[in-house]
Amino acid sequence: MARAQILLADDDRVIRVTLAKSLRKYNYDVLEAGSGKEAVSIGCDMRPDLAIMDFQMPDINGVDAAKLLREKAEVSCIFLSAYSDDEFVAAAAEAGALGYLVKPIDVQHVLPTIESAMQRAAEIRQLKQTESQLNIALQQGRETSIAIGILMARYNISSEKAFEMLRTESRNQRKKVGLIAAELVKAVDNVNRFTGDMFDRTSSNQS
Repeated sequence: MARAQILLADDDRVIRVTLAKSLRKYNYDVLEAGSGKEAVSIGCDMRPDLAIMDFQMPDINGVDAAKLLREKAEVSCIFLSAYSDDEFVAAAAEAGALGYLVKPIDVQHVLPTIESAMQRAAEIRQLKQTESQLNIALQQGRETSIAIGILMARYNISSEKAFEMLRTESRNQRKKVGLIAAELVKAVDNVNRFTGDMFDRTSSNQS
């Protein structure tokens, strides 16, 4: 079974190396970053299960880096800070953090927080994947309906016969019905656009 991967970002090398070493003892695969930019770069490339981000870092602070990781790579984050004041907690919540840890850190004591955040991060990724699949299905369903309407009008047939035409072509080309429908709709759109442009040019020349 693959080890869970954590991106650890802290500009303090001593803290970062010490914490990374402790996390590896608990069988985590740890990626290290010494700045916000490096964290975003590594996170977008490797897409770890979770990022542990220092709140204050040079170039890009932890809040901005966490937002970029969430938007670009769907990587969730928990924050590190030397303080636990209300302002820090509010900023962490606004950045969508799944938790926060206050330095100095005893990994053994914060394992439940890390594990809980990692589980929540996995749930968020699953929800986003499901949402994406649903949007694709809805789009394909919409295009299938449009394609059926095009075939009905073109051949003066019922919706059942139109769908059967799509399904037959789907089997012949070994493609999904939704993809065949999308190709048909796109082809008709291209023809309509071409004829529309040609008509506009003809009208313009005549005037």
